[in-house]
Amino acid sequence: MNDKIKEQLFKNNLIYTYDASHNLYTIPVPVKRWNNNQLMFQCPFCFEKWKKNGTPYMNGILRSHFHGDAGMDPDGNFGTRVPHCLPVAKSYWNLENIKYEFKLIGGNLIF
Repeated sequence: MNDKIKEQLFKNNLIYTYDASHNLYTIPVPVKRWNNNQLMFQCPFCFEKWKKNGTPYMNGILRSHFHGDAGMDPDGNFGTRVPHCLPVAKSYWNLENIKYEFKLIGGNLIF
């Protein structure tokens, strides 16, 4: 994980853990319920607007991602946690070269 990513996570009060056996970074993010079927969280990497040169605006707003459009399964899970980051965000933060996932945390629950 590069220093630019670490700085962005620190700026958003987020931590990460690294699982060396799977070469996987896990980033816990707070979520909110959305329509009983989905969870919503603010992505630390995606912005609503990007400049033409592929950089985010200085005072840009972080984009919200939605997870679990099919609702919960019988075990109470919302499905797999695949990042929904925009291609421009993946390129800017160099996320293509690392394996990462978001751990969705809401209230006292971990989804």
